[in-house]
Amino acid sequence: MSSFINNGLSGLLAAQRALQVTSNNVANSMTEGYARQRVEFAERPSQVAGGGLAIGNGVGISGINRVYDQFVADELKGATSSQQRAQTVSDLAGRVDNLLGNPDSGISQSVQSFFSQAEALNRDPTSAVNRQQLLAEGNSLAQRFGQLDNQLGRINGEINGRLQEGVNRINGIAESLANVNDRIAGSTVSNPNDLLDEQERLLNELSGLVDFNAVRQTNGSLNVMVGTGQPLVLNNSAFKLETVQNEFDGTKLELGYQGKSISGTLSGGEMAGLLAFRNDILDGSRQELGQLALGITEVFNAQHRQGMDLDGEMGGDFFAAVQPTSTPSANNSGTASLGVAIGDASAVEARDYILRYTGSAWELMDANTQAPVAMSGSGTAGDPLVAEGLEIVTGAGADAGDRFRITAASAASTNVGVVLTDPRGIAAASPLASAVSLSNLSAATISNATVDDLANPNLLRSVEIRFDNPTTYRIFDTGGTDLSGPQAYTAGSDISFQGFTVQINGAAGTGDSFTVNAAGPGSGDNSNALALSEIGATGFFNNGELSITNVGANLVANVGSAAARANNELSVQTLLRDQAELDVESISGVNLEEEAVNMLRYQEAYLAASKIINVANDLFQTLIGVVGR
Repeated sequence: MSSFINNGLSGLLAAQRALQVTSNNVANSMTEGYARQRVEFAERPSQVAGGGLAIGNGVGISGINRVYDQFVADELKGATSSQQRAQTVSDLAGRVDNLLGNPDSGISQSVQSFFSQAEALNRDPTSAVNRQQLLAEGNSLAQRFGQLDNQLGRINGEINGRLQEGVNRINGIAESLANVNDRIAGSTVSNPNDLLDEQERLLNELSGLVDFNAVRQTNGSLNVMVGTGQPLVLNNSAFKLETVQNEFDGTKLELGYQGKSISGTLSGGEMAGLLAFRNDILDGSRQELGQLALGITEVFNAQHRQGMDLDGEMGGDFFAAVQPTSTPSANNSGTASLGVAIGDASAVEARDYILRYTGSAWELMDANTQAPVAMSGSGTAGDPLVAEGLEIVTGAGADAGDRFRITAASAASTNVGVVLTDPRGIAAASPLASAVSLSNLSAATISNATVDDLANPNLLRSVEIRFDNPTTYRIFDTGGTDLSGPQAYTAGSDISFQGFTVQINGAAGTGDSFTVNAAGPGSGDNSNALALSEIGATGFFNNGELSITNVGANLVANVGSAAARANNELSVQTLLRDQAELDVESISGVNLEEEAVNMLRYQEAYLAASKIINVANDLFQTLIGVVGR
């Protein structure tokens, strides 16, 4: 009889526990991070009755376990890290695209307006209004470069702030994980499901910020490592991440651990997204914007110096000259410094460099990709290191491993400025005027003179090109002195002399003469204004293959392409994360319909067990009544 009653009681208690677990599942069906629980029933050991018969002894509960798959859960964490990285890059890339690619406020419109005004000056080179307006457009262009660089700089500042905020959140999560670890390790319950759920929720939150490796211990606690194995959580101890300054640029923060940067070791989470965007898109955009600024400055200045202003003076710089910079690493132990100058602006690339001393020689590499960059020279003032348009003079005192960051283009956009203030100083005219003598009998013509050597002291000296016969000419000064001696003539070939070049086309006759004179003050010539208006579309960078207009278009296209790629990557990673989330939900999520079925099943089991107890009680009462008679 006692066995009969025990069976009923065990079934009653087991059904009651199962109903409690099911009700808890239902109550937490909307709780984030909750893994549904399942009752594990186990048959009690049988009792041996008379005749060697084994009689069942009821049911027991062997455990209340979380329905959880470690591999699927880890897949979700990895997908979350990748998705958050892609989300961060996509959001920020879209903002840079809107900033630089906007047809109304982007840099392309300002560049176009500037060269359009140069064209207006070409049409009327003596117009005071056109000259004043060209200065105004130049100042507007310079201001736009500065504004865009400033706005990109503010995005860099935002990244710094978000990195610091992220570090604080990561450290807070690490503290919470260490606390949960301690409570799990000290728990008297074999499966502290609520603590394990909290542990999993914290890991999921951490995965959105940074990628990590987690190792579960036998006592249920977790060790969490970031980077290349730096411990963030060990049992009940939490360690802190921090922000450290970039070794070359104090305005850039990086993720650090115990004073060392670990930024290069991160591949997932919001922190990796911020760093990847800054390195791959933001810095690249500033470098391309700087290359555009450098190109306009160098090309326009070079052409402007070849012209003559309204006062008869040779043109000077229109824009302020741009100088590259070098910054030593904060980790350098030597005392060397660098001198960097632009030797050939047309060869300057839109990238920064790292110059490193090996102990016996200097080596140059791309600052972003670490790819080696070809370089020649010894580094002395007489024989500087030369690479991609830069000339580098290295000072003494470098120790092995010392590094310098060289910024050629990215600093240019912050330094663009118009140094010319007087509209009369705009050199719209050619400094030399070539002419055909009215007494010539042939139909030969002479081209406009082009300046080859501004430093030639005789550049503006008036000369006469006089033909001894159809195949020979001489060059005389205004006093009739023969300056050249007899020279062979070929129609259309260059005639270069005292810093200028002209071409005489056609069959010249004996006694024909042509003059090349200084233009003088008040010249209405527009030759240099025409050249100034055309240089935007003239090949300059990459061995003459890229014009200023090309560089501007490439800047917009590259930023737009990067934003499109980032958006596509986000779409892919979002799909992968959604699928991983569905996989976890299908295993650990609460299905209310399933729980309703379980509720009915356990309720029926409870009622049946109650009936067994009632029957046992009736039988017991009958037995007592029989014995008592």
